[in-house]
Amino acid sequence: DHRMVKQKSATLNLTIEEFTRDNLALALYGNHVTGDAGAVNDEPVGGAEPLVGDRYFLAHPKVSKLVIKDSGAKPATLVAGVDYTADLDFGSIQFLRLDDGGSPPAPYVKPFKASYAYGVATEIGIFTQPLPERYLRLEGLNTAQGNAKVLVELYRVAFDPLKELSLISDEYNKFEMEGSLLADPTKPFDAVLGQFGRIVQL
Repeated sequence: DHRMVKQKSATLNLTIEEFTRDNLALALYGNHVTGDAGAVNDEPVGGAEPLVGDRYFLAHPKVSKLVIKDSGAKPATLVAGVDYTADLDFGSIQFLRLDDGGSPPAPYVKPFKASYAYGVATEIGIFTQPLPERYLRLEGLNTAQGNAKVLVELYRVAFDPLKELSLISDEYNKFEMEGSLLADPTKPFDAVLGQFGRIVQL
């Protein structure tokens, strides 16, 4: 039988075990930004009718020096561990009660307002960048042939967006990436090696 070749293509599959900001940005078609530390005064938290036991979130993580007050004429300062609990790393708050605990109890005046300092954090966007292309170079060992050294160069690899990101796992986490091999027009045309890449056996 005769076969007609209409197209030649190749795909690349990678397993990435390091959740670095650069790897995540590549997989998510995003970019990473490291913000500055700062401070916030009187940020409303919990809305007009907060509920005991619900979890509310501040605008920033890595919180320190947290002070929460109500909106009374003489604002009352809430007591951590009595009126609320806070996860300072994630910037989340859970109210334990909505009054001063007196007899009779006097309700706090809503909304609550939070003042705090926050630290430096890195944020990674999702689908904010165009299709990423990378030059890929692998310096490896062929263990089946006495650890002979092998060099692989792929001039242009266009990566697909990440299909799955497992956030909870019983094992060390990793994610799979797939890309397509493209011709690099900046490389001189070579009838033997072409414009896609090369494998060098050392």
